[in-house]
Amino acid sequence: MAFIVGNRYSGFTLKKTKYLEEIDSTIFLFEHASLGCPLLAIKNSDNNKTFSVAFHTIPTDSTGVAHILEHSVLMGSRRYPVKDVFGEINKGGLTTYLNAMTGADCTYYPFATRNLKEYFNIMSVYCDVVFHPLLERSTFEQEGWHLHQEDEESPLLYQGVVLNEMKGAFSDPIRHLFHHIFAGLMPGSTYAHESGGDPEHIPDLSYEEFCAFHQKHYHPSNALFFLYGDAPLEDELSFLQAELLSRYAERKDRLRIVPGQIATSPVFRQGTYAVDSRDLTAKTLLAVATNVADNRAREENTAFQIIANILYNSDASPLKNSIVSSGLCKDFGGLYLAGSSCRTLMITYVMGSEVENRDAFLDLYRAALEKLVEQGLDRELVLAELNKYEFSLREDVSKALRGLDFIGKAMIGLKYDIDPLIYLEKDALLKSLRHKALHEGYFEQLVRRYLLDNPSRVVVTLSPDPEQQSRSVSRERERLLAIVAGESAEEKGQRLRRTRELIEGQQRPNSDETLALLPQLSLDDLTTDLAFHSVTPLEMFGQEVLVNELYTNRISYIDIGFDVSSLNAAELALLDVFGTIVTEIGTDRLDYQQFAKEAATCTGALTHSLTCYSPKGKTGRTRPVLWIHLKCLPEYLERALTLVAGLFSSVSFENKTRIGEIVAREFTWAEHSVQSEGYSLPLSRVFAHLSDAGKYSEAFNGVTSYLALKELCADYQQNAELFLARLQKMAEKIFTRANLILANTAERQEIDSFAEKGGVIVDSLRDRPIENNMLPDPPLKRSEAFITGAEVVFAVQGGNIFTNGDGYNGHFEVLKTYLSRDYLWNSVRQIGGAYGCFVQFGQLTGNLAYVSYRDPQVRKTYEAYDSVPEAVAGLRLGRKALDQLIVGTYGAFDPLQSPAVKGAVARNEYLNGITAAFKKKRLEEIVTTTSSDLRAFADLFAQMTANSYRAIIGNRDKIEKDSALFDQITEL
Repeated sequence: MAFIVGNRYSGFTLKKTKYLEEIDSTIFLFEHASLGCPLLAIKNSDNNKTFSVAFHTIPTDSTGVAHILEHSVLMGSRRYPVKDVFGEINKGGLTTYLNAMTGADCTYYPFATRNLKEYFNIMSVYCDVVFHPLLERSTFEQEGWHLHQEDEESPLLYQGVVLNEMKGAFSDPIRHLFHHIFAGLMPGSTYAHESGGDPEHIPDLSYEEFCAFHQKHYHPSNALFFLYGDAPLEDELSFLQAELLSRYAERKDRLRIVPGQIATSPVFRQGTYAVDSRDLTAKTLLAVATNVADNRAREENTAFQIIANILYNSDASPLKNSIVSSGLCKDFGGLYLAGSSCRTLMITYVMGSEVENRDAFLDLYRAALEKLVEQGLDRELVLAELNKYEFSLREDVSKALRGLDFIGKAMIGLKYDIDPLIYLEKDALLKSLRHKALHEGYFEQLVRRYLLDNPSRVVVTLSPDPEQQSRSVSRERERLLAIVAGESAEEKGQRLRRTRELIEGQQRPNSDETLALLPQLSLDDLTTDLAFHSVTPLEMFGQEVLVNELYTNRISYIDIGFDVSSLNAAELALLDVFGTIVTEIGTDRLDYQQFAKEAATCTGALTHSLTCYSPKGKTGRTRPVLWIHLKCLPEYLERALTLVAGLFSSVSFENKTRIGEIVAREFTWAEHSVQSEGYSLPLSRVFAHLSDAGKYSEAFNGVTSYLALKELCADYQQNAELFLARLQKMAEKIFTRANLILANTAERQEIDSFAEKGGVIVDSLRDRPIENNMLPDPPLKRSEAFITGAEVVFAVQGGNIFTNGDGYNGHFEVLKTYLSRDYLWNSVRQIGGAYGCFVQFGQLTGNLAYVSYRDPQVRKTYEAYDSVPEAVAGLRLGRKALDQLIVGTYGAFDPLQSPAVKGAVARNEYLNGITAAFKKKRLEEIVTTTSSDLRAFADLFAQMTANSYRAIIGNRDKIEKDSALFDQITEL
């Protein structure tokens, strides 16, 4: 069908259309004739169809109303009165993406699927839930907040999913830093409020205000629609008009962002964040941020993205090196923030500093930028970062979820009344920008104008406070005590009754009749004839290479792995920081700054990761592997391989100062991660009890590694020479031909090129016999707790359910879907109030763990875990509910993957002995699963529960209240 500008199609007038060769898509920009809402369609041959509806949501306080509403609309609607619509879709569909997100000034609801039937099904559901949600009071109480007291003896508490999510989010000092930056630079604006919700202000929100916010903001005139992929555009427009928009006659004004004031002189703000430790040394964050360009300034915005990479991410950055080498901080960073607000910001920060270092930091910041402007940026550095930026754009085109990526970019335009096409067209702009940056000093001019001569600046000092968490708890307790003191016996009885009613409603399942209203795929929509991709092992230059021939937009993804079985326990604990140092520190020929420039010039990235392999059928041979990952364009392949080969043959550990800076930086971020996103540590601790792979993972990615890094950071100056000698010894052990594993994901031409040039990697390695060290069993307690400054906990419990994976089948995959998306979702999230929960399972080892995320509960969560055997034994599912689980499980066996991820997954499956035949058999078992197949696992779960292990990390008060559950409590 031909679309003509100015014509009307199903109520939408076409305003603009253009074919963009760089993303191989035709763009259509429509406006609804009667309601005024814009619709952007990006049409191409991609079968991963993507839809999103977004709303301008403008907070006027920090109660988190937009965030709570985002959660709540997904809990049932006029046409689909299903309890937790989102959970039901997630439980049983083929979606490749399904989510909802709240930003500072916008809330959006995107999903993606390759199935056309499901695409229109979920489009119908999403449109109904956002425009016609039920918004029952119980939903507001569950997702937002409520007063919770289960009986006369239990304490009165504030409870709610968003409340607990934000308590976890506010455990992150970076969150506090950004709040101060926005409040300082844009006082009185939309962005001076916390759209996600400040935990202390969330209970100020009333149910009536919550409903009124929806009434005001969720109207088609205030909406933005996005379509992407190969679905027929005429059908999409017709569907939206018939199903939704034709029912609205009244056009409303679009809500406008409140821009507030612009700071016209430097603003200084101070704040604190909670820590559990009494040691406050080097834990202050300092930041300076400036208002930069308007979102309309296309060239300046693109330039600042590259300038930010030069200043903050490159090890050759003059600003970074000046500040880090000063000793004022443990880490330095920054970013250019565009699209999150109506103005763009440049943010520079340091971590691991002191309050009294603020002025010295500002002096260094200004002096380094002045020198940069006066002397000019290193041309090699500018060229390297221009290349790296262009590489990222090229890689974007082959992303698995490129529709979501393109929609995210275009939405910036529609949010702020800017032509969205400018965010999708880059080629011509980059040619001009490259010339101006390399020959006209354009980047230096921008630094002068916006970072040095710009008075619109905020300086933030964020210091650690060991009493902040206890004060917060006390304020909440006093508020609750005041409620108790002021209520009558009748009011108290009503509150107790309301809590019971809420719990009963949460425990009440959807009826079959209600579930039948929700459009879903059936088993007839599935096929067991999936084409599973596998690697092809080929011999090149005398070495086996695991080859994935895939479309990659001419990018080569090269994985260079080394078996690290030769390392002892002390060396394994330092393996992660070793990988970081090796990929940054340079060689005998190139110092770390020269190495950084060369890496940015000829690679898209040079990184490392750690993985353990337990090949199927070879239970005694676990292979821990250090991977060095390289990606590059064809014209730089030889140069990139030569660079990496130089690392293996002559990595230099001579720069004690620079290595010390890396160690301090890595621990600073590890400490930050433990507090805000800490679930991986208790998970690895539990799995360390269960298998060799678990022991290795705990040694190099768990509490053991964290504590080793903490000790190294504290005593670095005294023990630096010993550490440098250990690094050298580790390199000699690791970088050998006997340890080498090679994998290459690329197109045929680049694979042939790698076969010609990749031998330089093998030639760079030492000849040394294989060494194997048996990793001893770690002396771990059966049930451990680790205390941090977080306001919530991450609770893990696990054990072995299949010895060496024997007995595992596809039926179990369906049960795992039920446990994650139904049982735990309901008991730990909906009832318990945790932000998330899931099952982690290793099909080769048979090890399984339950994990909660940003959880306010300790004992209740473990009680839910212990009740799994009973839940499995009593599982009686109707045909529709069972089919729903089967479809959802099937979807996980046919994931949408980028070429890089598809290659990495195939590589890992090959090294673990997982074949296409193995996966096909599991798939056949999945689609033939019955309820009795699921109940058959009940005894295994009972045995596992009786022999399970526990680990938890997080809030001191919550853990110590239930200290009897743990054999040992440790402060991290």
